[in-house]
Amino acid sequence: MKKYLTKLTFHIYNYLNSKKITNLSHRCLVCYTQTISRQDEINAYLNKFEIKKDFDELPIIGKKEIIEQCKKINFSKIYSWAYTGGSFGEPLRVPYSKYRNYIRTATFKYFNEKAGYLIGDSFALIRAKNKKTLIKFLRNETIIIPLNISEEKLEEMLQLIKRKNITVLMGYPTVMFELALYMKKKNVKLPIKSLISSSEMLDDEKRNFVKKVFNCDFVDRYSNEEVGLIAQQEIFGEDYYVNKFGVLVEILDLENNPVDSGEIGRVVVSDLNNDLIPLLRYDTGDFAIAGEYKNNQLITIKKVLGRTADVIFNVKNKPVSSLALGPAIYKPLSNASLNIQFQLLQLSEKGYSLKLRSTEKEISNGVRVSIMSELKEILGDDCSINFEYLSDIPPLESGKRPVYLNLFKRNVVKD
Repeated sequence: MKKYLTKLTFHIYNYLNSKKITNLSHRCLVCYTQTISRQDEINAYLNKFEIKKDFDELPIIGKKEIIEQCKKINFSKIYSWAYTGGSFGEPLRVPYSKYRNYIRTATFKYFNEKAGYLIGDSFALIRAKNKKTLIKFLRNETIIIPLNISEEKLEEMLQLIKRKNITVLMGYPTVMFELALYMKKKNVKLPIKSLISSSEMLDDEKRNFVKKVFNCDFVDRYSNEEVGLIAQQEIFGEDYYVNKFGVLVEILDLENNPVDSGEIGRVVVSDLNNDLIPLLRYDTGDFAIAGEYKNNQLITIKKVLGRTADVIFNVKNKPVSSLALGPAIYKPLSNASLNIQFQLLQLSEKGYSLKLRSTEKEISNGVRVSIMSELKEILGDDCSINFEYLSDIPPLESGKRPVYLNLFKRNVVKD
């Protein structure tokens, strides 16, 4: 019954708004499948805000510049605000016009459908904050707030998913992993048809484990509140395809030059749909590995490495990919049948701490030696690594449990 009510609610909303959502969703499809140059689109946006410089000459901006731009807006034109959580620094809000809000809704509709969610499906969203009861009811949505992930809470999640007939699970992949561990332990199956993860990094080995236990489609999404959906996987474990509906993505080195395919750089995005402020060349604070280029534009992202504060640096101050760090920690644990939660922190230039959700007795000396050896090879022989054993790894205020956390860089670079 709820499924049909949700569909009816959407169609009424779409009809009352001149079918803008479905029309814009179709435009998203057209843009997504195009490979033509976008220079005319960029030039038109620059002209709209009377910007005389070429796009490549524009400075990279951050939160401070957006805050200053917002002071100049006619507030009567603002329909809503998109808020960032500020997990590692100062929160931010970005203004949306009503039309820009339609585009956001239409974009997520299109990419949700590509990932297996259809309007009306009963879905659960793993996030840090709740929503209004009426909104959840009309969307056939359930919110799971993972304040802790004890076995008692995991059992509550399982029962909630069964009771609500949830078929799509979205949100934090670290919680999906813990749920998968519990499901395997209890030999439980769930009727989930699709998993859509976002907001956090998760090692490939853990993703493979989650997919095997849930036995369903599983893709990762890269998005933020400022711009919306940036890129999404089409197939489990493969590249992220950039959303080209008004979104322009660059991956730049420290000198603001585009990195080559396969290289690590900073993610810089432009929102060509934001008609209230010129949101151009905004440094997201994320690192990623560049994928394919066409017509000098980035088409795919190979790997999203996460926030600057999530990225671990070696003793020579070079960023290290999670593709290297993950197996160094996870494989020795997995070989010892220890599928446990862990978190690697960088505390100083050469100091690191590995948190393990276990007791010291569970981790044999051989496993510790293997992990230590692998990490020293990646981070540097003169690095210092401390092992910590915890009953739980607490989340950040945002509700996220980052696998990698750079406390050293957090003192230098803000979110």
